[in-house]
Amino acid sequence: MMLFSDESGFCLHPKLGRVWSKKGEQPYVMTRSQHNKRLNIFGWVDPVKGKHGMLKQDKGNTDGFLAMLNKILHRYKGMVIDIFVDQARWHKGQRVTEFLVQHSRLIINYIPKYHPELNFQEIIWRTMRYEETTNTYYESLDELTMSVFCRSQCWKPKKILSLCHLI
Repeated sequence: MMLFSDESGFCLHPKLGRVWSKKGEQPYVMTRSQHNKRLNIFGWVDPVKGKHGMLKQDKGNTDGFLAMLNKILHRYKGMVIDIFVDQARWHKGQRVTEFLVQHSRLIINYIPKYHPELNFQEIIWRTMRYEETTNTYYESLDELTMSVFCRSQCWKPKKILSLCHLI
């Protein structure tokens, strides 16, 4: 099994994007500029089968990374898993090394620094952010969370494969 993983954050402040409007009219996107509230998600994608998953965490740190690895191990029971991640500090260290010793069927491969284009999960995040947060106002973090996870569940394997440029 080959997976690519990354973490991302979505804030309540809307991402402004292009939008159609009548000539001479200014489009309006409601916001309260809530930059301090953030949804942190760890995600993974199987670019061969078109499967993906996400896990909400309080922070993007080693605890969140290890929780995601546990979820992956549970989801893919009995399989050897090669997972490709960037070189963020929470993907390395003594706790991660100890975790890997305890779970020998999990192998972490590090993508070269400054090459996010090599991580298929980055494409998933970029598409998710565009589809779900561009020009959209969310009243609460719970509303944003529900929206992002519902969007993720709607994606079929064919779409994931298309995003990963494998079909």
